[in-house]
Order: sequence, then structure tokens, then C-alpha cells
Amino acid sequence: MLALLTRLLIFISALWLVRRLLGAIFGGSRIHRGAGARNAASESTGRKMVKDPICGMYMDPRLALHLENRDGSFFFCSDECRRKFLAGS
Repeated sequence: MLALLTRLLIFISALWLVRRLLGAIFGGSRIHRGAGARNAASESTGRKMVKDPICGMYMDPRLALHLENRDGSFFFCSDECRRKFLAGS
């Protein structure tokens, strides 16, 4: 029985270690879901997320397409959303 518990503990520890290593390699150890988690993620990293005015998708401003005009500054997730916005203006 003790051998089984020891093996289980080693297995769980190995899974935890692999998860931590993968998180360190890919830049984050947590998966964030929903608006609350998205806000917590942006606050913890110091980055502010921007919202596409067409589809409503939130994204990192460094990855977004940026457009400035007399109405303000806008960020888009794709060229398709940017074209839709320009067609509607």
C-alpha cells in the first residue's frame, strides 16, 4: 500500500513539474478564461488589452492592426475587420 502511495505521489509530482516547465517555456502557466480572467491577466502582466470594434475580440495591442483617424485610435484583429470598419465609416 505504501509503495502504491509513493508511486502516486511521484506521478503527481512529475505531472506538476512538466506543467511548470511547459508554462515557463510558453510564457504562462495558467489558462485564462472569461472576462474576469482576461482582466486579471492584463493587470498581472501590465499590458492593457484592446477590443476590436467590429467583432468584439480582445487582443494584445502589439499584435493588433492599428488605425488612427480623426475619430480616434482603433485596433483590429484582422484585415477583414479593418475593411468592414472603413466601409462603414
